[in-house]
Amino acid sequence: MKRRLTLLLATHALTLAAGFGAGVYLLPILTAPDGPNAAVVAQAMANSEHSARFERGLKGSDPVHWADGKVGISAMQIVFDGRMAPGPDYKVYLAREFVDNRSDFLRIKQDAQLIGDVKTFDRFLLDVPADVDVEAYTTVVVWCEAFSQFISAAQYRMYADPDR
Repeated sequence: MKRRLTLLLATHALTLAAGFGAGVYLLPILTAPDGPNAAVVAQAMANSEHSARFERGLKGSDPVHWADGKVGISAMQIVFDGRMAPGPDYKVYLAREFVDNRSDFLRIKQDAQLIGDVKTFDRFLLDVPADVDVEAYTTVVVWCEAFSQFISAAQYRMYADPDR
């Protein structure tokens, strides 16, 4: 009887854990709004002053946390056209140096500039706050705030302008 109860509790706990994990993964997909129109993204990309690429194979990316596609940066907007692993609470930051993993981003996060939230996983378009100078940064970083998880980064300039 005791063994049966232990087995019953273990299987229920495993099922609960699997359900929770599936919910954490699927909820952002189910609640994600439609991404911006492809033509709007293409126009914003054409108006970008800088471009770079999110790559899947970065040191800090893994099969569950990644982005792959082109990112355009202008003084007014950051635009992405590609695919991103779904997840909760994604944020886009600008950083003054290229980072490609969690520990490096945590080291420089206090100096990174938060741009906004990402709610879609194929395209996004974020307005750059008026008081942010993109020329003072070199890299766009996607970060999962809820789980302190590095998603991806793309370097759009080699050096930040030190006078800005």
